[in-house]
Amino acid sequence: MTAPLRFRVPGSTTNLGHGFDCLGAALGCVNTVSVMATGEAVVTAPGARDAGLVAMAARVREACAAAWSTPVPGFQVEIEGEVPIARGMGSSSTILLGVAAACQALAKRPWSAVELLPICAALEGHPDNVAAACLGGFTVVGAVGDQLRWTRFAAPEDLRAVVAIPPFEVKTSEARRILPGEVPKADHVQAIQRTALITAALAAKDPERLRGLFDGAWHERHRATLNPGLPEARAAAAKAGALGTILSGSGSTVLSFATASTADAVAAAVTASYTERGVAAEVRILPFDNQGITRVKRTATERVER
Repeated sequence: MTAPLRFRVPGSTTNLGHGFDCLGAALGCVNTVSVMATGEAVVTAPGARDAGLVAMAARVREACAAAWSTPVPGFQVEIEGEVPIARGMGSSSTILLGVAAACQALAKRPWSAVELLPICAALEGHPDNVAAACLGGFTVVGAVGDQLRWTRFAAPEDLRAVVAIPPFEVKTSEARRILPGEVPKADHVQAIQRTALITAALAAKDPERLRGLFDGAWHERHRATLNPGLPEARAAAAKAGALGTILSGSGSTVLSFATASTADAVAAAVTASYTERGVAAEVRILPFDNQGITRVKRTATERVER
């Protein structure tokens, strides 16, 4: 029997406060996507909790075949890992990228992660999670004409993500539907300024310069009803020494940036803020992932070529 194709894909956090649909970072929690060619003409997922995985994998297969003008055989897909579903940590992007990478191999194309990025971003509907999970580190991505353009830089070794994962889901489609069609000029200007400052601080690998940059994001204000607990967690984290706190993607996860030396205190404070509200949030301390998508072999992990 042919061995399955297996890919390690990191979760991700996006927006980073004000960088709506353009800023992202890969997190040190991963999903492993396993794909095995079946010789059949369809996609199957025997262990999936519902039909959603089959539908998503089939869309990826069709998109890859169309992009490459090459048929991709049917396969069986399985997902294992640590990235929670519908919590703003890029679960869908891990699946899109892992399946697309497997399709690339099944189509007998040479390894290229960047070849997968625009295909998966188009399927996702926004490019920020896909860019971060694909490339690792911190990423800036945006459309230039009908093409995507991105820049990637390594995450500082001392930086940590303290993530509080509440026991409820927030669907990205719903979180986008409640956003206004127009943004006031003051919010727009602040978003541009803060996005530039956040990008500069991370590119310079100077986390201390992030302090004060994350509060007041316009989309977080509109998503408050879907994500109760963000103000309390932000205040508690700040008192414990956090550099700043954001809504991870569209939620429900709340992420606080901390240094390695303050992460434990920040995690304890954020946990207490949820406990006081009677919410049993799962709190993790994660490093940032600088690898991006990798192929897992039987004896080693091989980084996918850029």
